[in-house]
Amino acid sequence: MRKFAEIISRSPRHGFKLILDSRSDTQTQPHPDVHPFAAYLGERFECTHLITVGRPSARDLMQLYPRFEIIGIVPGGDLKSYRDRYGFATWLDENLQCEFSRWLPENLLKHAIIICTDAMERFENSPQFLQSFKRWLDHAPLCILTTPDQTLGGLDQTAVEQSLRAKGFKIEFIGLTATDNAAYEKKSIMAVIRNHGEGKATLASAPDDFRVVAFMAAYNEEDIIVQSIRKWTDQGIHVHVLENWSTDATYDLAKQMEHELPVTVERFPTSGPSRYFDWEAMLARIEVLSREIEAHWFIRRGADEVLCSPWPGLSYKDSLYLVDQAGFNCVDHTIVEFYPVDNGFKTGMDHEAYFKHFDFKHLSHPFQRKAWKNYGQSISTIPSAGHDVIFAGRRVYPFKFLLKHYSFRSQKHGETKVFRERKARWNPAERARGWHVHYDAVQEGHQFVHATSEKEVFNECDFNNAYLVERLSGIGVDR
Repeated sequence: MRKFAEIISRSPRHGFKLILDSRSDTQTQPHPDVHPFAAYLGERFECTHLITVGRPSARDLMQLYPRFEIIGIVPGGDLKSYRDRYGFATWLDENLQCEFSRWLPENLLKHAIIICTDAMERFENSPQFLQSFKRWLDHAPLCILTTPDQTLGGLDQTAVEQSLRAKGFKIEFIGLTATDNAAYEKKSIMAVIRNHGEGKATLASAPDDFRVVAFMAAYNEEDIIVQSIRKWTDQGIHVHVLENWSTDATYDLAKQMEHELPVTVERFPTSGPSRYFDWEAMLARIEVLSREIEAHWFIRRGADEVLCSPWPGLSYKDSLYLVDQAGFNCVDHTIVEFYPVDNGFKTGMDHEAYFKHFDFKHLSHPFQRKAWKNYGQSISTIPSAGHDVIFAGRRVYPFKFLLKHYSFRSQKHGETKVFRERKARWNPAERARGWHVHYDAVQEGHQFVHATSEKEVFNECDFNNAYLVERLSGIGVDR
């Protein structure tokens, strides 16, 4: 309802028409995630305009209007229809190149995200359009291209990537997107193309003096604590462990690592074990530490989380440096939940390598903003129960990183963790605020070990390709 009100408030006549058209349109919607993805990126790049090339539907336009000024470039035969139906946008004939210079000046393009559907066909049929398109990317921050893959009569993904690179496009990401909203099959290729004038030192490492500190909360994680810490220290990231008075060997194992790796361990609270797990107090402690410790960036992560870069082969630390150089100071994450399919995991094994079966976890909180730049500012994480970090001048990087979550490692581990180590220790005052509700549906007898047929098997290359939009924006994870 809020979205409808926003659309109508800008222009009641046009707004009602758009809503009615979107509801009465019974046709299958092509590429349902493209325009939501473009709107998501447009907001994060602080754009004012969306340029869409193709035949956008009313449902597509609802993703853009009224947040952006819309310029639509459509086939000449459709021009009058679009102008009559959706007068809130500027509509241009894709065959009249002379119109483009008037309506797409440099200062507008600098604040515009571009969408182009069936891109390869358009480029091949009109070299003039291709040249215009490339000129736009001398100024626009980003464009999204789609084209059918070989199963729909198009090129395969490798051929598309080679062709785009040969034409001089700088590909940031490439993969698959849903072809329609009927079955959401991934049979269309999507490429995210960056501005031609922007360099990207993806192969350059962060300088030696670029210091990153990870705050890691831990309680009874002896089976993975060593591996979890090493996944950061191997990248040159300092780990500060807030150890919550575990009843297993977590503290001793972490403390031993202080002598050989960039690790510091403190027991929290300092007064000794508490009856309840006081998450607010721990978040407050992290806020204090972020003012006291010298670092360029901070990360907050649990011992059972592995945070990854969106660029294959680029470490998390180097990726933060890239984000920093791009002028952003906060990183969000898409969360993926991994599940045990047997009881074979043993203490000391690499949990990231062992657990391969996953799905997207549906969290009540939409954000996982767990990395932020330190420039002496105060931060606030308590209002969001730690899921979001708020500070003055925040600029969240447009592309989400990945958060792999390994909550349970076996049936016994799940039962112990949920029923004895978590539910029994929740702070009633925090529960009253709506915190710690994620295990409410888990009751005695719950099966923590899943059948292999219930989950997908994680392969980084395949995952990055098939879940391009989902991992970079979170759009579509709730299907």
